[in-house]
Parts: sequence; C-alpha cells; structure tokens
Amino acid sequence: RGDGTQGDDVTLNVKTIHTVPLKLHGDFPPFFEMRGEIVMPWKSFDKLNEECIRNGKNTFANPRNSAAGTLKLQKSSEVAKRHLENYDYYMMMDDLETRFSTHYESLMASRKWGFNVSNFICLCKNVDEIFDFINYWDEKRHELPFAIDGIVLKVNSFAQQQMLGFTAKSPKWAIAYKFKAEEVE
Repeated sequence: RGDGTQGDDVTLNVKTIHTVPLKLHGDFPPFFEMRGEIVMPWKSFDKLNEECIRNGKNTFANPRNSAAGTLKLQKSSEVAKRHLENYDYYMMMDDLETRFSTHYESLMASRKWGFNVSNFICLCKNVDEIFDFINYWDEKRHELPFAIDGIVLKVNSFAQQQMLGFTAKSPKWAIAYKFKAEEVE
C-alpha cells in the first residue's frame, strides 16, 4: 500500500481477505496486474464499532478510513477478523489490447480467473444510460453493502482509451462522478 514507489508491505494482511484469490484458474496470462479497492462493508464496520464501544474505545468515523487503517495493522489475524472485501476494477498487461478489445471484456475474463469484480457495474451504450445509472445509484447507494461517494465512468474501448491517453496523474478515459455530499447531525 503506497504510491507505487514507497509504502507499507501489506501482503500478509491482503491474503486474509476472502475475495482476494490466492490461486487463479482458467486461461490467465503469465504476467499481468490487477488493480482494485479494498473496502470495509457496513456490516463489518458496525461490528467493529460495537466492539470498540464494548471495550471503552473510540469508535471509527467511517468505513473507508477503517479499511485503510486495518490494512496497516501488524497482526494479520486481527485483519482477518474485520472481514474486508476486495473489488477489482482494472487489468494491466503488455498485450492487453491484443487479448481483449474492451475494458468490460477484460473484467469479465478476470472474474472467470477468480478475481472479485463488482456486480454493481453497467455497460452503457449512450449518454442517457449513463445518466440513468448515475441517478439510480445516487438514490440506491445506501442499499449497497459498502459505502460509496460516487461512481467511475470509463471509456470501454481499449483503442479509444489509447487515443485519449493520460494526464500526469490519471487517465483521460475515466472520470470520477461524485454524488452530492450528505449532511448529517
């Protein structure tokens, strides 16, 4: 966990997450990289805070920070007790565009190999479908088993992704659409 150059080795902790495959199956390539996000489901977050209250400790503010903090724990057995989940969202390899023509196709292949790809994704064909997806999840996000603050829109075609390229920090073919912040008392 880090910036790609410096960070903490959290390999043993990640291995305790049941949605991270320890063995792949199928026709996967010899060298590739999967990118994903580790989350703490609401159920695990609530259980963790209940335990804190029982033990007279401060509760955690939100599942996102709790997941990040959990990954840094020194004891993998403690990490395992918090029932984190992993969702993979992007594959990288040298010949990605020759093996797959679209991002969606690569995700479906990685799912067959054993990776956990969210069931809450949608392949949209036009702008109306994109806005329908945005509006649906803006309204239904609280029914998800984990917290979200928006969605990511991606160009599906790898050829179009290549044409669009990258900025210094991020791809030009993907954008985070953030929902309006919620206010609570």
